[in-house]
Amino acid sequence: MGASTARWFAVYTKPRQERIALLNLERQHFECFLPLAENPYQRRRRPRHTRAEPLFPRYLFLKARPAHQNLAAVRSTRGVVGLVRMGFELIEVPPDIVGELMARRHPVSGLIALDPVPLREGEAVRVFEGPLAGAEGILQERCGAWRSILLLRMLGRETTVEVDSLLLQRAG
Repeated sequence: MGASTARWFAVYTKPRQERIALLNLERQHFECFLPLAENPYQRRRRPRHTRAEPLFPRYLFLKARPAHQNLAAVRSTRGVVGLVRMGFELIEVPPDIVGELMARRHPVSGLIALDPVPLREGEAVRVFEGPLAGAEGILQERCGAWRSILLLRMLGRETTVEVDSLLLQRAG
């Protein structure tokens, strides 16, 4: 790629300041993309209200032409820690990754849809987040699009529990 070609870079932000960094980078005429997704925990607490949160907390994407734009200004932008580097080299984000994320956005809300891992009944699963993090069991059944019933061995006996499907992964 030539030096005048626009490329995507990852920007590391201060905690919970992704939107502030985005706004201030756009004010400096940088093209940016902050992938947002619905918080599955928020959906449960307030079903009528959707809370959008960064898909990659503390990161956003910036498209720039390093030969024509001063990337040193990014580091001093409010909300930004710096550009992601390996040593002294800036890390480029492949454009197909950013394009795939953009293509997954909902046409109205702009949020990226998160889908549960496709699991089948009878499959061994692990809960990777929440109060049951680390628990392993067998997927008994799906309860709608977002809930699953697991058979877990807890306190010396088998019991069934209902968990958010987004918190499951294959065990093993």
